[in-house]
Amino acid sequence: MIDTFLFEYEKRNKDIIKYLQEGKVTNNGFYQLAISQLEQLNLADPENPVHLSHLAEYHHLDGHLRKAGDLYRKVLEIDPLQSISKEEKRFIQKFCPNLLVTPNECFPLKDVAAIHHPSKPLIGYHLFWEDDYDFPDDYEPCDHEEVWVQYDPLKEEIVKVMCWFHARVIESEPAVEEAKSNCHRPVIRIEWGKHGSLLCGWQEMNEPLTGIPIKQWLRETFTQVKTGGRVPDHPLKRFWPAGFEGTFEEYINFSVPVDPLEWLQRKPLMFKTRWVNAAIGTNALHYNFHPKMEWPDRFYESSGVKEAE
Repeated sequence: MIDTFLFEYEKRNKDIIKYLQEGKVTNNGFYQLAISQLEQLNLADPENPVHLSHLAEYHHLDGHLRKAGDLYRKVLEIDPLQSISKEEKRFIQKFCPNLLVTPNECFPLKDVAAIHHPSKPLIGYHLFWEDDYDFPDDYEPCDHEEVWVQYDPLKEEIVKVMCWFHARVIESEPAVEEAKSNCHRPVIRIEWGKHGSLLCGWQEMNEPLTGIPIKQWLRETFTQVKTGGRVPDHPLKRFWPAGFEGTFEEYINFSVPVDPLEWLQRKPLMFKTRWVNAAIGTNALHYNFHPKMEWPDRFYESSGVKEAE
């Protein structure tokens, strides 16, 4: 009988995926399904921090912050934060990206956290902007964006630069060359109001999931935010700009420097762990944030997109 149940369970999962992609199942409905599944996995394997971390993330996404916090703490009890060495702190500061925003960016950078991977020469820089122009209604008083730098510890050089662009990981070789010519600090262009992160050479890049040119993506977003973007009449937007004021050329005028290193020097939120969301949620921020992918390999494994060598 169990074989029949398993067959039907697998079929239902395929239906759920199909309906989710078609918009017939809400994100919150999916979160509840994922929570139920992960609770069973955690019961079966309670010392596995992967299941526990993902369970915490889904409770977090579903708005249950105290429950998520309790689970994040349990993750770090199973696999505690590691001591970060002086050398790793030095690399975090040496390779910290420079940011370029548009002259009329409406949200300031409010916090920066840097997480060193526990077993790889890989650093994640987590940028927390005051908000996202399209999401005043998400109960998250910040916009969480990510940049990752992979480096050669012997040569003390950057070998790869990756960043988060609207649920995608993008990377480019020109970004590495630009970093080398900029004292080993990558330069990240920041989209107005929404903070999609862009690398050197973005004008010729396609986003990796659909192949849409990034410049086309930005032009479409520009058209939307000029008229107020998503939920233009939301009451929390009454103190925000009514829309982007300017031309597309001004929308992609990344010319105003913002230096995250100043934040890290003033408030050194630097950690060493695999469990990025757990570290940020329990040891870094005192306000809610959107949990995102800890490391780029999670995107590459789930999307089928091949990571550049």
